[in-house]
Amino acid sequence: MAALASRLSTRGHEIVLVTFDDARTDRHEVAETVRRVPLRVMRASRGRVDKMMNLHRRHKAIRKAIASEKPDVVLSFCDRTNLDVLLSTIGMKVPIVVSERSDPAQQKLGLFWENMRRRSYKRAARVVALTDSIAQTLAPLSPRRVVVIPSAVLPPRRREIEHENRILLGVGRLAPEKGFDRLIEAFSQIADQIPAWSLKILGEGAMREALQQQADEAGISKRLSMPGWLRPIAPEYECATLFVLPSRYEGFPSALLEAMATGLPCIAMKCQSGSCEIVADNENGVLVEDSVEALAAAILRLAEDESERVRLGIAATEVIERFDFESMVDAYERLLSEVSRAAK
Repeated sequence: MAALASRLSTRGHEIVLVTFDDARTDRHEVAETVRRVPLRVMRASRGRVDKMMNLHRRHKAIRKAIASEKPDVVLSFCDRTNLDVLLSTIGMKVPIVVSERSDPAQQKLGLFWENMRRRSYKRAARVVALTDSIAQTLAPLSPRRVVVIPSAVLPPRRREIEHENRILLGVGRLAPEKGFDRLIEAFSQIADQIPAWSLKILGEGAMREALQQQADEAGISKRLSMPGWLRPIAPEYECATLFVLPSRYEGFPSALLEAMATGLPCIAMKCQSGSCEIVADNENGVLVEDSVEALAAAILRLAEDESERVRLGIAATEVIERFDFESMVDAYERLLSEVSRAAK
């Protein structure tokens, strides 16, 4: 979202980025030409009544911001935020484009919000899906309005050599669906066989304490680093030796794209949408079946085979051409212009 907003701004569009929090929590840089409107409505809820009051405050703030800015079109990202925007703008004439960033067939919102998604997405001017399979899931919610625009990757600085350090890298929110518990378990199974290797997980989330405890109990805590989110993240890919995506499900994993574009050899668990649409098994990466044992075996194989890591890393960089950033920006620019013109 940050990169898209920045690029559209440099193309001459007036972009206003409305966020629930302020810039202090940003993980990605936003161009100075993008005007920020922080709503500052992120706060923990204490009980059902407080949750409803927070929801009301959030919707009121969204509606006020949109009414004040008078945009030609609104582009919203992520399932719950999409619903917040659609519900906040009932009765307003501004067209709303929502972009799903996960796989709704896997990531359920709960009975109430799933029902709201079925009702609300019919109001969206367009619904953007990351893959064809996700588009098929979303099609009944917004007939004839679903379009596919995959994520993209900015050309990074590529890794030139294998570093002497041996770092197994994972990147993502510390949440159950990201599967870092499986990565820690897999690493612990083979840790004695690859004593020079360490595990580094970048991200934050509710599972931090549980993951640290798991590592302690497995006896690998001294070989695990969890520094949180680091910015910029590019140097982390450049210094790593092997990237692993252990997710239980994904929409379209940006971290995997970024790692591959850097020339980092990658292992990914098979997902119906996401990794299987990016990685060709044993051609530009390794896909493994949905088991910790299979993941451990794949890590061990590549950890012990430097020439194979080099081969896969070189092949991985083709994602830069397949998922070209400018092509993604072009697609969003055409879509938003089309929706804006149709609304006038």
